[in-house]
Amino acid sequence: MRSNKYYVSYHYILLIALIILILVLFMQIHLSDVACQYSVNDDVAILVKIQGSLGVIDIPTEMYLKDALSLAIQRGAPLVVLVDSYGGYVDSMINIANMILNSEAPILGYVYDKALSAASIVIQPMHVIGISPYGVIGAAQPISINPITGQYEYINESKVINSLTAMAVRYAEARGRNSTAVQLFITKNLVLRGEEAVEKGVADIVAVDLNDFISKLNGRVIAIKYGTMVKNVTIHINSYEEYKPSLYVQVYAYLRDPTVNSILWFLGFFGTFITLLTGRVDVLPLTIVFLILALLGGSVSLNLVSVLLIALGSLFIAVEFMYPGFGVLGVSGILALVFGLLLMPISPATQITPTVFESLRNLVLILCGGIATFFSFVLYKALESEKKRATQMVVSRVGKAVERIEPGKRGRILYEGEYWFAESSEVIEPGDIVEVVDRRGFVLIVKRKR
Repeated sequence: MRSNKYYVSYHYILLIALIILILVLFMQIHLSDVACQYSVNDDVAILVKIQGSLGVIDIPTEMYLKDALSLAIQRGAPLVVLVDSYGGYVDSMINIANMILNSEAPILGYVYDKALSAASIVIQPMHVIGISPYGVIGAAQPISINPITGQYEYINESKVINSLTAMAVRYAEARGRNSTAVQLFITKNLVLRGEEAVEKGVADIVAVDLNDFISKLNGRVIAIKYGTMVKNVTIHINSYEEYKPSLYVQVYAYLRDPTVNSILWFLGFFGTFITLLTGRVDVLPLTIVFLILALLGGSVSLNLVSVLLIALGSLFIAVEFMYPGFGVLGVSGILALVFGLLLMPISPATQITPTVFESLRNLVLILCGGIATFFSFVLYKALESEKKRATQMVVSRVGKAVERIEPGKRGRILYEGEYWFAESSEVIEPGDIVEVVDRRGFVLIVKRKR
């Protein structure tokens, strides 16, 4: 359905894009062997930030902190956690809090602006908690949200409240904090500010900013307990290095954002419905990719979605090469492969430096932008060409069959210098001269020229 020149050019560029994608995949695998270039030095702390797209206490934030903590343990360095969060989900809250509670490295939390709901519980097992004078902690009563309407309601069921309270009290008592105040976070939605939080014993230091917090930490002795081991550590931090989240964690966090996820569900579900209703099944691969990406908003495994996208993208592109069409399969395949590679977990943070992550991120973003621009141009030209053909087509024009056509089975013909799919009520052999008598969408109706 495109000219020979356009057909060859399209597939050469598609092949080049695939080679680049394979190189990106190779780089991710190869980088797993790169040793950490930083030396062990407890004077340099590792900084992570629970804010912005990773400010929600959710699976991506859990993965981010896990990677950063692994790096801190390997380097023998303290982990400083800047918190500015409205909270998040119970499961991730428990997983993160337990991870912090059993940490072998000192974890030092600083509430820059707010640690509300699940975030107020997550910080309790940290070894030291700092807070800005205007920071707030608390308001942790659990709520349930209707995913369709967005409405929420407070949960007062004793089974839920009592279990969450017991865990929160455990975290507070493990670090010698005021468990009664932490319990009130959940049962009464208690909220405490700066000095008040320190007075009530749910925070340790009031600091105007992160640097002030770190300077007040120096010389403090804290007890590190993990398993049956107990050791005293004197905090001495000269500087800190911010640990950036890996590329796939950032993409995962954006795709789990409720607004983005709702758009993906809308495009996938209603797009598929409209596609089937109108008979435009050629667009179906694209809506299927949206549906798979929307699954990330639930409890579906990230690894499963990544593998599924890579497999589906490879299949779409293979079909596009074997049976060239309007180009939607190629677009869908590239889109699926790009997201599949972006979401594919790479080696843990203990093996890759932040600068390598940054280089990889820039490479993939440039690749995505280039591919998106190219295929936007391809679709624009294809639509423009199709519109022109629709206005210029004249019935009973002559073409030549290039594939065998049978009743009920399509084949391709060369018509006005372009390849078209064609159907006929009679058998037509390759090389036969045919007449175009009608058109249905992107398919021509032909008969053998007598």
